Amino acid sequence: MQNKIILLVTTLLILSGCTRIHFDNGEQVSNENHVQKKQWHHNAAFSLYEGSDPINLNKKCNGDDWSSVETQVSFVNGLAGSAINQLGPLWYPKTVITKCKKR
Repeated sequence: MQNKIILLVTTLLILSGCTRIHFDNGEQVSNENHVQKKQWHHNAAFSLYEGSDPINLNKKCNGDDWSSVETQVSFVNGLAGSAINQLGPLWYPKTVITKCKKR
């Protein structure tokens, strides 16, 4: 019985991992020289359908150059998605972090 519990907990930890994808544009600047903006991006139906519009980097950075874009499934995203996905594969939120260079 104890082995089954350990196996179950280990499996749940492995399957609940957070993911992160990072895109850089050119040479990176220090933290003081950029503006960071966060927003949630929504996917549905096994992430096959995007519920949010694509990020317009020119608009997001007010015409300035973008430094990096990061998409991640954080613990909070996973928690929110798993609560809804108990009913079925309905919603897969991600956090998008955009860093814009200051002029």
